[in-house]
Amino acid sequence: MTIQIKEEERSQREWNRKAKDVINMLTRRLLGAGTTAQRPGTPTDGQMFYDRTLKKPIWWNTADAQWKDAAGTGV
Repeated sequence: MTIQIKEEERSQREWNRKAKDVINMLTRRLLGAGTTAQRPGTPTDGQMFYDRTLKKPIWWNTADAQWKDAAGTGV
């Protein structure tokens, strides 16, 4: 069985793959990402980090001295 793929579908898949790679790179470099154990030791207020253990973005809250998720729950 042979599956025919239109050129525009192939191009769209390639574009999606490249876009995903860029998003992942930006997340790692600009936002920071890692496991819970790899969180920054001296974060600044409002600093974002993608926690791969929790599988969600979190932010440092200096007033409470803890990481919080989007709902404002300490994590």
